[in-house]
Amino acid sequence: MEVDEVTIPAPDFPGGQTFGPVTLEEPWEAPVNLTGELPVIYVPHRVRLFGIDWYREICRTRGVFGVTANRITFRPTAPTLVERAAWWRRCGYWLFTRSSRLDTAPVETRGHLSRT
Repeated sequence: MEVDEVTIPAPDFPGGQTFGPVTLEEPWEAPVNLTGELPVIYVPHRVRLFGIDWYREICRTRGVFGVTANRITFRPTAPTLVERAAWWRRCGYWLFTRSSRLDTAPVETRGHLSRT
């Protein structure tokens, strides 16, 4: 899965250091060298509209980054903690993704989607 950006909490940067896009890989099952392990915060699904990020959930985990060619990968080494976003962010995410699905839906399914 690819996410637009990830944030690494850091005392030198008030909101953390953010960069991306980053490709998330499968977690490691085998023993790993944890010297390069970092805490990471990312949002798997989000919509940016009116200068605000709208999303359902925030994921927190630890893991190791890798860079190959011009692709950044992240492999978690710890379980992922999923936190629900505030109700108004979830509501906005739902509204904005629903409206974009209705706009791109085929004509014959628009009537069915609007009745729900």
